[in-house]
Amino acid sequence: MIDKDINSARQKRKSSEARSSLMVFPNDTNDFGTMYGGRLIELMDMVGGICARRYTGTKAVTASIEDMQFYKPINKGDIIEITSHVIWTGTKSLIVKTKVTKEEYTEEKIVCSRAYFCFVAIDKKGSPVVVPELIVESLNDKKNYSIGQEIRKRQKLEEKRFQIELKENL
Repeated sequence: MIDKDINSARQKRKSSEARSSLMVFPNDTNDFGTMYGGRLIELMDMVGGICARRYTGTKAVTASIEDMQFYKPINKGDIIEITSHVIWTGTKSLIVKTKVTKEEYTEEKIVCSRAYFCFVAIDKKGSPVVVPELIVESLNDKKNYSIGQEIRKRQKLEEKRFQIELKENL
């Protein structure tokens, strides 16, 4: 009953977006001249966090990274653009889809990576707070929302498995 009250009182919002572009420098790359995966994830998390903060109007912390995919290598000298937008919201969490494209020496954008970041909105004391409900309008919005629902289902299973691993010291 309490959840119905929370959901009826939640604000509704359209998705927020955040973007960042940068050039890949030698200190971002490995011995092969391609970008470190960890460095890319760090940047994706940062842009995703900005998107989550804009959407919720509060601090948002990363709870998990789901389905991280590296499609194409990113090379030293490439310009990358990281784009994030909210695709799903629960009561206190949201899923942000973050995609990376690169430009070599033309303005053609090539998709390189994609991941789904789950964020939890928190107050100044670090306690979770209610997030606005996502307004889903277009066909793409609906498809992304469905993806977000599936990701959340998988996360719940992974959370249970992790608790078992902790309990059994696996």
